[in-house]
Amino acid sequence: LGAAMQHVVTDTESDAKRAIQFLKQTNGGRCTFLPVATIKGTELDEREYVSQSGFEGIASRLVEADEKYSGILRSLLGRTVVCDDMDNALKLAAKFGYKFRIVTLDGQIINAGGSMTGGSRKNTVGILGRSGEIERLRADEAELNSKAQKLEKEIRELGQSVDAVRAEFEGMQGDIIRAQEESVRLQSELRLVCEKLADYNESAQALNDEKAALNARADQLTQRKTQAEQYVARLSAEIAQCEAELEWASGEHSKLLEKRTQIDANISAINLGLVGFKKDIEANEQAIEAIIRQQEGHIDRCALIRAEAEEIRRKNLELEEEILRVEREAAELRERARGSRESIDAQVSERTELERRSSELRLLERAKAGEREKMSGELARLEERKGAMLREYDEIIAKLYDEYELTRREAEECGIKLGNPNEAKKRLNEIKLKIKGLGNVNVGAVEEYKEVSERYNFMNEQVSDIERSKAELIKIVNELTENMRVRFIEQFNKINENFKVCFTELFGGGSAQLILCDENDVLSCDIDIKVQPPGKNVQNIDLFSGGEKVMAAISLLFAILKVTPTPFCIFDEVEAALDDVNVVKYAEYMRKMTKNIQFIAITHRRGTMEEADVLYGVTMQEKGISKLLRLNTDEVAGKLGIDV
Repeated sequence: LGAAMQHVVTDTESDAKRAIQFLKQTNGGRCTFLPVATIKGTELDEREYVSQSGFEGIASRLVEADEKYSGILRSLLGRTVVCDDMDNALKLAAKFGYKFRIVTLDGQIINAGGSMTGGSRKNTVGILGRSGEIERLRADEAELNSKAQKLEKEIRELGQSVDAVRAEFEGMQGDIIRAQEESVRLQSELRLVCEKLADYNESAQALNDEKAALNARADQLTQRKTQAEQYVARLSAEIAQCEAELEWASGEHSKLLEKRTQIDANISAINLGLVGFKKDIEANEQAIEAIIRQQEGHIDRCALIRAEAEEIRRKNLELEEEILRVEREAAELRERARGSRESIDAQVSERTELERRSSELRLLERAKAGEREKMSGELARLEERKGAMLREYDEIIAKLYDEYELTRREAEECGIKLGNPNEAKKRLNEIKLKIKGLGNVNVGAVEEYKEVSERYNFMNEQVSDIERSKAELIKIVNELTENMRVRFIEQFNKINENFKVCFTELFGGGSAQLILCDENDVLSCDIDIKVQPPGKNVQNIDLFSGGEKVMAAISLLFAILKVTPTPFCIFDEVEAALDDVNVVKYAEYMRKMTKNIQFIAITHRRGTMEEADVLYGVTMQEKGISKLLRLNTDEVAGKLGIDV
């Protein structure tokens, strides 16, 4: 069949005509169409050749197809005879004057007129001969893909092993770091407890000294009381003696009365002094009792602190043992990682070698595929060229009859010779173009030009307006972008300064900073937050505690509120992750911000509630019935006599 393998069968001539028109419109190339309705074909009479040596049959009768395609088969294969070998084919062709095509069973061809086509079938790349090569290449491709998949699977498994070992190693390093941080924290707490214990001991010593001084003073007051009582007894004796003398010394009655008055005055003064001494003694006794109670409380507290210190020392020892254990495990893991790394290096080198072999095979496959495609393309080009030449021959014969009503024989008899066919063809095309150019005259061309010109002018003005509007809009967008950039930088710098201050005030030290990732594109770039609490040098924010992260976020929030205060702000349990000390700092700082901002804080922390002006709560004493409670802290403090 040769190039006829590429022919397309259609039902009718009109179908073929539409297909040709479609190829012309889409510039889709050329093709030969075989209409079933018009192609009948002729077939050699098998009876004339059946007696010949090596005759196998007429090719159209050796092919099975639907009956409706019998005309197509006769047209393509009706004048092709099949012989068993080349010798019998040559004899048969010579006997019948090379009038038809003969093909042997091994694919050698003797064309009508005597030309021969043949050779090895091994390198055949036609449509029928490509299937075996394609299957072989597909099998090779499947085998290579299978090997590649196995290698990729091994690579993935090795990568997973490496990742697992690396993750385990990093996890152990993180545990060691956390254990060291816990040890440092506990040591700091131990030092703090020891300092507090020393302070308590000093306070207890001072209280003991004060108690001794008060006891000495109480002894002095007791001695003075005894002396005063003795003096009162002596005065009473003197009074009794004076009264006795008064009975027998009436002559000196007036003197005795004066002396008695003086003695009474002295007794009253002494009694007043005794009352003062008694009050001083009672006050000193109460002070001594208070000091004794305070001393007992300090003694109990010192015992508790000593117990806590012992517990902290015990935990510190346990942590040191845990650190040693973790360091030993880390050393073991390092040894295991070192061994795994050697195994991984060996496997990686093996993988590299396999990848190199795979790349070489892929390059070889691509080279062979390129050669195959090149040969296929060349054969297809030659087949297409042959078909094109045959089609051109058929078109020339058909054109000769359509345009000049001449057959090939009649045209040869005319004996017309062209000196230069290309020039003649060019001249013929020019004449045809001139004839087509003399077509119908359009009398409405002037009006059409006027309408088209007006429409063109209108559309041109519209385009100009749109371009001007576009330029203005772009200018406005650029101005807005520049203003936004300048305003953003100003506000960003203010927020950054306030963030540094807020962070330092809330943390009691440290540093904080906001950093633009790309200063050339401030409106679209990311913003990094760099914070360093006092006494820490942490590079990764994930190593901060939850409370530290929350305090940093609160610092940034307060910094933004300082730049652009809002009249109203709601906080919903933002301090939930903070400890009591930081809750108090947060609440006191929020109190400072109340000059310009009114805060509503949803919270369950005591420190925040203590700083609030008004407290609201919801209770449900009866199922399904909620009741709102309100408490004004200023009024309650006033009633209780508490200064706020």
